[in-house]
Amino acid sequence: MHLKELDANLIVVLDALLIDASVTRAAERLGRSPSAVSHALANLRHIFDDELFVRAGQRLAPTARAKDLAPTIHIIVSGLESLLRPTTPFNPGTQQRTFTLSCPEMAELYLLPPLRIKILKDAPNIELVRIGNNSADNFEELRQGRTDFALIEGEQPAEVADINWVTIAEDPYITIASKSFSQKDKKLTLKKFQSYNHIMVQQSGVKPCPLEQQLLKHKLPASQLFKVTSSLTGILLALELGSLVTVPALHAALISNHLSITEVTLPFAMPKMPIHLGWHRSFERDECHQWLRQHALHLLQKSDQTPTS
Repeated sequence: MHLKELDANLIVVLDALLIDASVTRAAERLGRSPSAVSHALANLRHIFDDELFVRAGQRLAPTARAKDLAPTIHIIVSGLESLLRPTTPFNPGTQQRTFTLSCPEMAELYLLPPLRIKILKDAPNIELVRIGNNSADNFEELRQGRTDFALIEGEQPAEVADINWVTIAEDPYITIASKSFSQKDKKLTLKKFQSYNHIMVQQSGVKPCPLEQQLLKHKLPASQLFKVTSSLTGILLALELGSLVTVPALHAALISNHLSITEVTLPFAMPKMPIHLGWHRSFERDECHQWLRQHALHLLQKSDQTPTS
């Protein structure tokens, strides 16, 4: 391959295809016709002597060669964009944008308040809207631009060409009970653990999550394991029934500010709950989007994960 074969237009097309994983969407992004993008892709395949993208349902999946090229291509296009960008530096205080974040209900408590305080201080005309998330729809919501960010607790999202996922933190699970829980039972033997009813928050998916696997592995009878869809519901139910409940430490710390709960030590190690933030690659170099996600990442990485006492 000779450098003269690869002009800036082809690099820009390849970058768009890597971001959108679709000829049609890449054409829309670039303001070109799908046939022009298809022609450019044919030239790119000839130049790199590789298919670069193969059809996977309605989308294009990058080949190993395309994945290797992606970081360099993104840097080149970012550099080209910086040459054309106005010299005025980015100022969050002058931005007027509305961003939509899909996230679980507890994330609305541990992430959104401090993030909104930061926005109000530095970018008062940026609005952050939260909607509930459905893991089955996260990819399409991000692709269609109906959400700007998706926060997911638990299972690692599948890797797809056009969505960036960052694992921000791993929040330890802790087991809690009523504050009046017997002092001698705050550090349980295995036999004592097996005698209590146990409540856990049900994560998405059919397969047992790592938390459920760990509880069942230590011979907790399945008939004594109750699943709920909310940490708040689980803790209220545990207080009502006098049972144990295992939730992420971030959730417990929030709820402990309002309810009398205490940590119980189990006779085995507990897994951790990973927290992931995702966004569509079309926003990778959007300065305002970048500013907001950097603050979200920073706040989540600093989140207090100290177990409840």
